[in-house]
Amino acid sequence: MKNIYFKNIVLLSASALALSACNTTGSQSSLDRTAKINNVLERAARDAARVGHTEQSLQILENRYKRNSNDPLIATEYASALRSLDYLNRASIVIAPFARDEEAPLYTKNEFTAIQLALGNYVVAEDFAQQVIIADNTNAQAFQYLGIALDAQGMYEEAERAYRKGLEHWEGDPTSIMNNLALNLATQGYVDEAVEILEKAQSIAPDRMEVERNLRIVRTLQETAHWSKKKKSDTKIKVVPKKKPNQA
Repeated sequence: MKNIYFKNIVLLSASALALSACNTTGSQSSLDRTAKINNVLERAARDAARVGHTEQSLQILENRYKRNSNDPLIATEYASALRSLDYLNRASIVIAPFARDEEAPLYTKNEFTAIQLALGNYVVAEDFAQQVIIADNTNAQAFQYLGIALDAQGMYEEAERAYRKGLEHWEGDPTSIMNNLALNLATQGYVDEAVEILEKAQSIAPDRMEVERNLRIVRTLQETAHWSKKKKSDTKIKVVPKKKPNQA
């Protein structure tokens, strides 16, 4: 069904291009034709984003990007689609010129950060997440990305602070950042708190498979830790008094 849907979008875009090519009379200027084509592509891109990115939806976004290659929003949307389909190097190339601009929108820097995380460039990701936070210290997504970058570098306490700050400002479904915070705490040995956070996350989004999986793993760690403590407390060391040496 999705294939048929996307074929219709592509056909709609192609029809708009064909009509604009044929209509060369003075009744419509070139600027008007370009605007209409861009509107069609924009609607198609929004529709594609609503149902999830596929190779077909990516083509729509690519066409839109080629017609508006200086627009940071359009470049960011295209790069995001490339990232979602695992074309990470292409995504980085598309968005890098915009993200490295000091005046770049924060959503562009955030997307560049996400791409660098996916590429394993954690130091670069940390730097760009910090840039966003300096500009907006309530940007929850930047705090989450910072936490991931720090976690990957073994800086667990710093990552925990970033996650907690992000959670403080989070809007909408917080399960992704709660999941990351819980795993961070488990890594530090705070297993009971990790279980508590994952249980809350599961109650918010019971269908999130990664939360359910991580909750099972951390509960197993919790049971192991409690069993080890119990075993240690049950083990009594019998003290045998030393015999006094025989007096001559």
